[in-house]
Amino acid sequence: MGKKNRHFHILKIIETIHIGSQAQLLEELKKEGLDISQSTLSKDLKELGVIKVRSKEGGFRFLQTKEREIFHVGVMLKKELTDFLTDSIAINNMVVIKTVSGNASGTAKCLDDIGWPEVVGTVAGDDTVLVISRTIEDAQSIVRKLGSILESK
Repeated sequence: MGKKNRHFHILKIIETIHIGSQAQLLEELKKEGLDISQSTLSKDLKELGVIKVRSKEGGFRFLQTKEREIFHVGVMLKKELTDFLTDSIAINNMVVIKTVSGNASGTAKCLDDIGWPEVVGTVAGDDTVLVISRTIEDAQSIVRKLGSILESK
């Protein structure tokens, strides 16, 4: 059984059952037909950004953090920009981003997922991303953020 399948089952279990320990999670995974080692589970939890928090009742439970997801998207956006960005310009309340041919959709996906409040949405072609924002100031802010990411190599 592959990693993606394990990750799916781990997340499904921690979202539906209050799990207080890795041993309890391993038992639940066995019920799902997954027999894995504690070290594999520990690595999977780390990759998924799962943390252990105190519940309202005083016990502990596992939760997936959104910070891990945002961090991953940020890393991916930086890679997309560093590897493929050729130009970006603000035009009114929009930003036109030029990329190496075939890479606009990956850049657009990262911009959609990163959660910047200035980004209303994106449209991607083969080598161009149109980023739509609400205001001229938002478009200029997006260009500044893109520049900051590139400068932080």
